[in-house]
Amino acid sequence: MSFDPTYPHRLAPLPPQKAIANTDFGDLLIKARVELAELKGACGQIPNPLLLMSPAIIRESVASSNIENINTTLADVLQWQLFPEAEQRLPDKEVLRYHTAMGWGFKNAEKYALSSRLITGIQARLIPDGNGQYRREQNQIANLANRESLYTPPIASDVPSLIGNWENYVNVADESLDPLIRVIISHYQFEAIHPFRDGNGRTGRILMVLHLIQCGLLQFPVLYISGYINQHRSDYYRHLLAVTKDQNWHGFIEYMLRGFHVKAMETRDDLKKITVLFDQIKEKIRSGNKKIYGVDLVEAIFTYPVITPTKLASELDMHYTTTSRYLAQLAEMGILTEAIVGKRHLFANHKLLKILSKSS
Repeated sequence: MSFDPTYPHRLAPLPPQKAIANTDFGDLLIKARVELAELKGACGQIPNPLLLMSPAIIRESVASSNIENINTTLADVLQWQLFPEAEQRLPDKEVLRYHTAMGWGFKNAEKYALSSRLITGIQARLIPDGNGQYRREQNQIANLANRESLYTPPIASDVPSLIGNWENYVNVADESLDPLIRVIISHYQFEAIHPFRDGNGRTGRILMVLHLIQCGLLQFPVLYISGYINQHRSDYYRHLLAVTKDQNWHGFIEYMLRGFHVKAMETRDDLKKITVLFDQIKEKIRSGNKKIYGVDLVEAIFTYPVITPTKLASELDMHYTTTSRYLAQLAEMGILTEAIVGKRHLFANHKLLKILSKSS
């Protein structure tokens, strides 16, 4: 049956019917695996990699949301995360929900594995109105400009069995195919199932990063893969559609392997720069102002690249007046820059923001 974008797609279960072999991708697969291994190793060399997770995940959250035309900036999100949700702008709120969903998924991935429980838990935090429920009606992907149908996912009654097949595929070892290729195949399949009314792309990209961790290819969810997809968005959708229409798995796998190679290399480079900056700032405070020096203080301004005295007081369990004085002194030393937004006094780790914003 030929592909008809207006008719619910009869999605074949995994594994793919078309033969796929590691040797089909030669040096490209090797390069991607080497860079991911280097990135994993770089994370292991950082004294406290968890302190870098929050800004790194927010950067990924911004890019992943931008793919879905939810437009904001890294600096805006880092600023608005300090404010009550009722005051946040909708785009920033949605990006912060992505951050929460990724954090929850990372925390619970070992407990639940890549299962329906993990999928729906991520979705519930990403799209609270949906309550993590799989869709019960037909949905469709259309051109936003002219409403032309581009793809109609499988009928709702097929979603549970297709998700069950997806679970089996991602959780059963198969040494005949490189795990990175299996991650890419699984990502296509999830997007083709399109199991929710909304947020399928963002949920799928969270699952892709968690799948890399489950396979042992990453240790922490710091890979900036959505940055690559966002930069090459039209190619991403073109390759996804080519799998659907013509079973052209090779084009999509090659596209994603290039993305993993490029972004693993760039993310590793960014982590090195952040680690150097962390050591420089730590030493600058220790030698220039011993009265306020503390590792907890340095870690706080890296975990929250934009911070308020109130937030720092909460992080360090200190009084607001004390942390106000600390932040003012860091600004005087050129470590932070300060700004007034409404009634709030903000302090930004501008050198860290520059590294994180380089390719946002």
